[in-house]
Amino acid sequence: MALETALLIVPPKDVQVFSFPIREEHDSDALDQNLPAHMTLLYPFVSPEKIEPAAEKLRRVLTEVPPFEVTLDRYGQFEDALFLEPADPAPIMALYERLARAFSEFPIYEGEHGAALHPHVTLARFQDPAQADAIQLPPTPSFTFLVDKLHIYLGSIDGDEPFIPRAVIPLGGGS
Repeated sequence: MALETALLIVPPKDVQVFSFPIREEHDSDALDQNLPAHMTLLYPFVSPEKIEPAAEKLRRVLTEVPPFEVTLDRYGQFEDALFLEPADPAPIMALYERLARAFSEFPIYEGEHGAALHPHVTLARFQDPAQADAIQLPPTPSFTFLVDKLHIYLGSIDGDEPFIPRAVIPLGGGS
């Protein structure tokens, strides 16, 4: 069992409540891994024994990043997933670019999907893109929330060890 970490934006309760039944039916692996609905910033991230030094570095890097609002108000689709995405991804992209410079040894998804981030909250996964048409999504929601902290989660992607939050890092030098 290999433990790994992820740096995430975890949306508030209303997004979790909205996404849970969809994820339960169409992305149960993420629920089995104990991951809340989230936006991935860096994954895989630091090794488990380096969480504390990484959290300290994140605190320094994020001191000058003020909290910002995100509105999730549209559905999107990848070849293998349906998701919620932000109306304006610019603040998340700016945050990601700062993080990618500070932690260049951890490209998003190990560079598997390229170097760019596409901010989103995954709701459903599938093998065949045609399966997306069969997924009944509720009317498009609109959730606006403040991103004022990031979370480091630790766990096992194969589900042997559920992911647990290990550190919370404030934006803008907050506490």
